[in-house]
Amino acid sequence: MTKYQVEEIYGDTIVVSGIVVESDPLKAAETLAGQPLLPRAAQEHWFRAVDEEKTTVHEYSL
Repeated sequence: MTKYQVEEIYGDTIVVSGIVVESDPLKAAETLAGQPLLPRAAQEHWFRAVDEEKTTVHEYSL
């Protein structure tokens, strides 16, 4: 399990942020979102999961 810093973002503003321990970044982002997510498209409302240990960033949309 990996620790991810997950943020819910609307426009340029972080509206929710938290640490989620999960097996992959998509599951971590879905845990914070409370619903299934897709790879990010040009959406104003989106989620970012950061694995700070591997310094990787993953972006998802509703």
